[in-house]
Amino acid sequence: LDIVAKSFIRRNVERHSEEASKSLAFLKSQLPQITAELEKYEAAFNLYKVEVGSVDISLETGALLDQIVGIEAELAKLRIEKIELERKFNHEHPSFDTLQQKIDALQSRKMELNNKVASLPETQQELFSLRRNLDVSTEIYTQMLNNIQELDIVRAGTVGNVRVIDAPIVNGKAPVKPKKVLVLLVAICGGIVVGLVLIVVRESLRRGVMTVADLEDIGLAVYASIPLSDQQEKLSVGNKVRGRKGKKGEQAEVPLLALLNPADISIEALRSLRTSLHFAMLEADNNIIMISGPSPGVGKSFVSGNLAAVIAQTGRKVLVVDADMRRGYMHRMLGIGAEPGLSEVLSGQADINSAIKPTEVDGLYALPRGAAPPNPSELLMGRRMEELFSTIGSHFDLVIVDTPPVMAVTDASIVGQYCGATMLITRFCVSLQKEVEVTQKRLAQNGIVVKGVVLNAVERPATSYAYGYGYSHYSYNYYGKR
Repeated sequence: LDIVAKSFIRRNVERHSEEASKSLAFLKSQLPQITAELEKYEAAFNLYKVEVGSVDISLETGALLDQIVGIEAELAKLRIEKIELERKFNHEHPSFDTLQQKIDALQSRKMELNNKVASLPETQQELFSLRRNLDVSTEIYTQMLNNIQELDIVRAGTVGNVRVIDAPIVNGKAPVKPKKVLVLLVAICGGIVVGLVLIVVRESLRRGVMTVADLEDIGLAVYASIPLSDQQEKLSVGNKVRGRKGKKGEQAEVPLLALLNPADISIEALRSLRTSLHFAMLEADNNIIMISGPSPGVGKSFVSGNLAAVIAQTGRKVLVVDADMRRGYMHRMLGIGAEPGLSEVLSGQADINSAIKPTEVDGLYALPRGAAPPNPSELLMGRRMEELFSTIGSHFDLVIVDTPPVMAVTDASIVGQYCGATMLITRFCVSLQKEVEVTQKRLAQNGIVVKGVVLNAVERPATSYAYGYGYSHYSYNYYGKR
């Protein structure tokens, strides 16, 4: 840093003294020529004096000589200035006009004096000419030496407009170094503060139902809390990927978790729900239970299929009905065909015996959704719907009906009329407390009493997410787009 600072100051001074240096170099280059001329004129004057003897110049001639020598010296000075200007500017510059006017005036004065000299005797003219050349050369030589000395002084005394305020100093006794303990303490405190802020922000952004108390505040009984199954999440993601890679219209199977991993924590929670439902159904009007939810994606089909499987494993005869004729995929979970199914039975295209299919779970039967009809709500409101539910209720120990979301379509409100109990499925941090309350009121307006609620996909307390939702997730159609 010290070397850089000194170099910069030196270059700054050199830049300011550059003009004086160039003028000095020019004068020094002209000095030998002026010296040679002076010596030549001096030798000629001395030789003439030797030839003609000692000759004095009259007083009048001396006065003319002094004037002409002064004019010649001034002209020589102006010529040097003109050469300097030519290095900086072109001839259109105003300085050239001013300088040329001075030169023209001196030239005019010189011609007047030369006319007076022409009237002198021949000997006086010759002596005048030699003496003039000698005096002019001497004056120019003296003037050039003075200019060289002045420029030397100017160049040596030039100062720049830059100075060092604080010189770089190396502290060898107490060098600057990181204070590790202080840095560590600040980092720890900063990490704690940032962590607390993130926790507060994430908790404030949570909008969905997080605890059983959130549902009980609405006045609903919570029958079970089903933990989030990591294995089920992997199966769902894998099936979505395979479905995207498959052919158009091809659907990937979603196997029952109750068969793949009966010891999964989610299946254990469903067994607890099975016990609670056993006592709840004792007060029901019939053995048909409807499972629905406020919005899509809360896990209705997962709960319906796996709950039916764990109940059938106790030796009871169970029928699971896929009443979601728009997007139902219960047939994929149970490994059976989708047709004929509920839509064919309600439209009179198939009888109930051909539509109900056994599954690989002993005692578990399924009535798939069938082909997607253009008017599912009208089919559910038909006369065959009441006959169907009367028939299946008398042939099975328990009937579980999986319906579309209540907030999306009216199918659940129609199916609930024929069911002895209704169960709502909500999802942890997804279902909003307000939409659960609205769902309950909408069912109550149609005379359907919600028996209880299941909180699905409950995550560990250490896992936190922030969610933002609009009303677009209530959209529901045949093609699975929202």
